[in-house]
Amino acid sequence: MKELRIVNVLSELDARLEAEHNQSKALSPEERGKHLDEMMLAVGSQTGELLNMLLKTQGGKRILEIGTSVGYSTIWLAEAARVNGGRVTTLECVAAKQAQAVENIRRVGLEDFVDFQLGDALKLLEVLPGTWDFVLLDLWKDLYIPCFDLFYKKLAPGAIVVADNITFPPDFRTTMKNYQQHVRTKPDLDSIEINIGQGLELTRKEIS
Repeated sequence: MKELRIVNVLSELDARLEAEHNQSKALSPEERGKHLDEMMLAVGSQTGELLNMLLKTQGGKRILEIGTSVGYSTIWLAEAARVNGGRVTTLECVAAKQAQAVENIRRVGLEDFVDFQLGDALKLLEVLPGTWDFVLLDLWKDLYIPCFDLFYKKLAPGAIVVADNITFPPDFRTTMKNYQQHVRTKPDLDSIEINIGQGLELTRKEIS
């Protein structure tokens, strides 16, 4: 990804993310919880690059992002969607964050490749039609399993699911372990933990 306006916006967001991360480390879980709606809580550059490369390699066109925040990961996904001739549907429950995401996507010129949905992720997933080629799961951690169960039957053969925050923050480790165990019980899925960024669970649906 070498387009200057995309690189510039991602650099701005990376700086904001680093400052947020440093601030977050100094807070207790209780204090952190009070500020979650103000934070980016983004995947970070390593994970963003991996998402972009995975999606381009796979060639998926129907892309689902659950947890837009301010659009950091959406940029990585949308740039790949443009290459693939696809589109990202991204879900967010906080209107102020979605507004920032819309602006960031506009600034990088990828607005034609993103469909923004505002509301409760579970309710939105119930009505969104499948199938999905690629899913990024990055919202409140107790919603990972309920969200997964809603989109699981709508995964296309060869679909890839990436779940963020598997190892960090440590407050969620038990919840993330439960998600990993849940996914790995499905006979038509292969899944592995990857030590990149804040820890990822990379899951792929069998083709046949």
